Amino acid sequence: MRILIATFDSPENVGGVEGRAVAYTRELMRAKSFVEVIALAPSYGFSDVVFEGTTLYRYPSSVLSILTTFKRAAWEISQKSIDSVFLLSGALTLFGALMLLFCKLTGRSSVAFLYGKDILGLPRKVRWAALSVVGLFASRLAVNSRFTSRLLPGFLSRSAGILYPGVNPEIGEHITDERPRGTKRVLFVGRLVERKGADDLLRAFSFLVRESQDVALDIVGDGPDEGRLRLLAKELGVEKNVRFYGRLTGKALHERYSQADVLAMPSRTMKNDVEGFGTVFLEAAVFGKPSIGTMSGGIPEAITHGDNGLLVKERDVSALEGALKALIGDDERRLSMGENAKRTVLSHFTWKASTGTLVGLMQGPEARDRFLET
Repeated sequence: MRILIATFDSPENVGGVEGRAVAYTRELMRAKSFVEVIALAPSYGFSDVVFEGTTLYRYPSSVLSILTTFKRAAWEISQKSIDSVFLLSGALTLFGALMLLFCKLTGRSSVAFLYGKDILGLPRKVRWAALSVVGLFASRLAVNSRFTSRLLPGFLSRSAGILYPGVNPEIGEHITDERPRGTKRVLFVGRLVERKGADDLLRAFSFLVRESQDVALDIVGDGPDEGRLRLLAKELGVEKNVRFYGRLTGKALHERYSQADVLAMPSRTMKNDVEGFGTVFLEAAVFGKPSIGTMSGGIPEAITHGDNGLLVKERDVSALEGALKALIGDDERRLSMGENAKRTVLSHFTWKASTGTLVGLMQGPEARDRFLET
C-alpha cells in the first residue's frame, strides 16, 4: 500500500488534526507501508523536509497558487505510484475537489475526512453542493464522530465511516506522580477560546475554593481568551489557586495529566464550530483520570456518563460545580472511573486501532485485519 496524506493543518504544529497526521504516518510506516505527506498553508512555497522518516511536502494554498499546487501534488502521486490518497483536512476546498476527481479518474482509492467545523463553517447554500461533490468523487467518506455524521445529508450520512482519534498508550509509562498529597487538582487542556468553556470552569471552580483551599486548577493551552480568563480568575478571587501553563507538549503535558485528579473541558456548541470528539479525554484516560465534559458535539462518544466520567449541560455552571464536587470529594468513585477510562481507551482508542480503521476505509476489511496483525 502506497499512501499520500494531504492536509491543510501542518503536522509540524500542535493540534488534533496535526496529531492525526503524525500518528497515522508513524503507524503506517511501522507496518512497512509507503507514506508521504503534503501540507498546504498560505505562507508555504514549494519545498520538502524530512518528517517521521519520510517526506513532508510544503505547498502554498493561496487562491493564485492552488492550480499549480494541485499539479505538483498530482505529479508526485503519479511519480511515486501512490494508490491511496487520504484528505485529512481540506476535502471541501477546491484543492480537495480536484484531488478527489483526479483519484477517481485515475482509479486510485481516496478517503475524504470531515469535521463538524468543516460542515458548519460552510454557508447553507454552499454546503449541500460542496458535500455532494465530495460524495460523488471520493471512494469513501469518513467523519470524526457519529455526531458529525448526523450533520451530513442523509444520503452521505448512511455511508460515512467513523474514524475516531486515538492515543499512544505508551505516553504515561515514564511519568510518575510526585505532587504533594492533599491538594486535589482539576486540569483543563485546550485552546483558550470561547468554545472550550474555560470561563465556565473557572466560575464552577470558584465555588470549590470557597469551601476548601486544598484545590487547584491547572489551565494548559494558549489563545486569544487568555487575558480575559486571567482577569476572570482575579475577579473570582481564585488567582492563587489557578495556574496558567501556556501551551505544553510531550513530557511537560504528560506530567500535568499525571498530577491531575480529573480533567474538565466544558465545551460549547457555537454557530460555526463544535467539539467533534475531544482527544484530551482520551489522553487523560491513559493516565487513569476520569473526565468531565458537556453534552456537546461528539463529547458523549468520548465520555460515557457515570462510567469513565460525567457529562453536564452546556453553560450550566451549577451542574459543572456539582460534577467537580462529585469526583473531587469521592476518591473511590473517582479512581474507579479513572480505571474504567484507561481500560476503555486502551481497548478501543489507540492510534493503531484508528489507523486500522483508516486502512479498512482505503483498502477494505481484509487489509485492515492484516494491518492490525502487524
